[in-house]
This record gives sequence, C-alpha cells and structure tokens, in this order.
Amino acid sequence: MFSRINLKSGKSQTIIRTKLVWCFSVFLAVIGAVKPTSASEETSSIAEKTGAFRTSQPSQESNALRQVAIGLSGGSDAIRALHGLPYEDDNRDRLEPPIPGLGCGIDRNLSYVACYSALMTDQKEAENVFTRLVADVEAALPSGRWLLVTTVSRPGSIRSVSYEDEKTAAQIDIELLAQSIAEASSSYVISLYGWAGF
Repeated sequence: MFSRINLKSGKSQTIIRTKLVWCFSVFLAVIGAVKPTSASEETSSIAEKTGAFRTSQPSQESNALRQVAIGLSGGSDAIRALHGLPYEDDNRDRLEPPIPGLGCGIDRNLSYVACYSALMTDQKEAENVFTRLVADVEAALPSGRWLLVTTVSRPGSIRSVSYEDEKTAAQIDIELLAQSIAEASSSYVISLYGWAGF
C-alpha cells in the first residue's frame, strides 16, 4: 500500500518547509510553556486530557485519523467538518473528532492540522508511541491513494514519516522530536501535521 516513494517538486518542498518552520516556531512556543514530566505522570496527564493511546477504543483513534485524511484530501467542505470549538486567543479550532493521546488544532485560515503529544522524558516510551501512531495512521488511510513520500528531516528530528494523497497532494507528516531541557537530559514529543491538498 505504501511502497512507492514519491519525491516532491522543489517548489512544493519550499512551501512545505516554510509551513513547517512556522509551525515549529509555534510548537517551540507551546512546549516552552509546558514542564516535562516523568513517564508515569505523562500517562495520567494524557489520559486525563485526551485519552491514552489504545486504552479504551482503538476504533475511535482509527476513525478520527481516517476522518482527518478524508478531510485533508476532500476539499473545503470536508476540511470544514473537522473544525470543533475554538481555542481562546488563537486562530485555531479544536479538531473534531479528537485523536486520543494528542492535543490537536486546525487552523481557521490555512487549512492545516497540528497535533502534539504531551512531553515525555523517556526516549524508548516516545519511540513506542511514535511507532503505534504510525501504524494507526497507515491502518486508517484510505488504500490506493496515500503513498509514502520522502521529506527532509528537521533539526531535532529522531524519526519521521510522511504520506501524500496521490490525487490532491494532501500530506500527513508524523515526527518524533527531541528537545534539550538541561545539560544531560532531553524531552520528546510526537507531532502530526496534516496539510490540505486542494
């Protein structure tokens, strides 16, 4: 299903890089205000806020990811259906339906989805969450249209995977990022960006 590699054109890469740099700046502002937690605190925090990965209903996560993929590749009406309640003092709305384990927002003007896990202090735990999310995204994507594509990794990226809709050029990027928080310690976060392709 995802075996073909599709290299993006130079112009498309520049646009995507510009969007990613802007989003990464927002991301740094967000994580700068968040204190990293231990793995046990992290799990309870995620469960309280958005529901932990694979705890209650695995189908809820697949359904939400499938709806995001359909919304990103389905045109302006389909993307509009993903908008939930607005965030205060922000140009984003909550993603509807939410993706368990991720805090997600959808931009009101630029039609992109940005999701982040809570900060984790254990790299192995972060890699496991990343692997599960990638598997869930692959299972949720409508077959035959979404292809694995190559992208340029950003500084701080440990692992990344990107998928593109063949017909509309909608894209979903999943990345495991590390951020230094002290001399010898790091925190880890999973990001999922979805770009509308119409």
